[in-house]
This record gives sequence, C-alpha cells and structure tokens, in this order.
Amino acid sequence: MSELRQRKFARTRLALADALSRALMQQALSEVSVKALCHEAEVSEATFFNYFPSKQALMAYLAQLWLLELGWHAQAAAEACRGLSAIHQLFAHSARICVSRPGLMQELIAWLARGGRLNTSIELGAFERRIAFPELAGIETIPVKGVDAWIVPQLEVAIKTGELPENTLIPTLLSLLLGMVFGVPLTLLSTKPGKIADMYQQQLQLVWSGTRATALGRQPARP
Repeated sequence: MSELRQRKFARTRLALADALSRALMQQALSEVSVKALCHEAEVSEATFFNYFPSKQALMAYLAQLWLLELGWHAQAAAEACRGLSAIHQLFAHSARICVSRPGLMQELIAWLARGGRLNTSIELGAFERRIAFPELAGIETIPVKGVDAWIVPQLEVAIKTGELPENTLIPTLLSLLLGMVFGVPLTLLSTKPGKIADMYQQQLQLVWSGTRATALGRQPARP
C-alpha cells in the first residue's frame, strides 16, 4: 500500500472512530446509527462497511485505540517509576480518560460487560498512531496489550523489591485490580466522574494493605 493510501486509510478509520466517540457522549451504542456516523465522518455507508463490518467492530477498534493510549502511559510510568507507583500512575491515567471521555468509557465498559471482545488482531499502522495521538512521542512502537499485561510486571517488581510480600498471589491480586479498573467507573461515571481518581487511589491502598495482611497470615509458623 502506498504512503498516500495508508494515510487515507488511517484518516478514514479515525474519522469513523471519532464520530462514534462523539456520538457516545449523547447516546448509547445501541441508539447510534451507521447512517449518522457516516454523515458525521463524511463518508458513504458503503465506505463504512468496507472498513468495518458492524458498529461492534468499530467499537472494538475504539477499544484498541484506548489500549494503545493506555499502553503509552503505562510504559511512560514504568520508565519514571516502578512497582506500585507505576500501577498508581496507570490508574490515574485511566481516571483522566474517564473524566475527559465519560460517554465513551461508560459505553466501552457496558460493551465489554455484554460480551464485547477486544480484537488484538487489529493492526494499527504508524500513520494511524501518529494521527490519532500526535502528542505522544514514540507511540509507533508501543505494543497493544491488555491492561493485565501492563500490571503484572509491576506486581512482580513490587514483590521483588519488598513492596509486597514474597507469597503474594498475583492471579488473585490481578483479578481485584482489573475489577477496579472497570468497576469504579461503572459506579461513578454517571454521577461523580470527578471522584474516580480519588476512589482508585483509596481502593489501591486498601488492596495493598489487605494483600500484606493476608500474605502474613499465609506464612508458615516459625518453630
């Protein structure tokens, strides 16, 4: 594909994604029509279906863009700090996205709860990445991974450095953290989105304290 065609392809996909993101500020996904999205993005319905087989596929693409942006901030946090501090930074960024794009995040969480699947096979080209996130230097090299893939290495660092006990059960802790990523916004997005950041930090502190207390209870008794 020539550079000109790559740019056109990227701009069209992103225009449709932007149209859906704006529509979700006012409507639920089920209420958004393909016709309205095409009108907003200034493309034909035939063009829409050349790029996406359905609204759900476009929603999966939006989820990929969200994961890419989250990944950039996760890597930046990991370069600036490690362990639990990096996880706190990741949650802080998630809270900022919720505040700036509450409709999108509310529908994304609802879409996932209804069985929507993240399609990690969607390829996001370099042009696409730069156009979508021009302010994020190095976005072209960031892998698109699930939230868990960014959290687990930092939990391992926290255990290695003593921030968490050696006998911490990572799978159990990870399930709690993933539940928080989506559960806190689900509770607060429609009423108090500005409280999400504080709630994240409070719950993280409770999780760390509970993990330490539970792990101490699992230690073998000393003779």
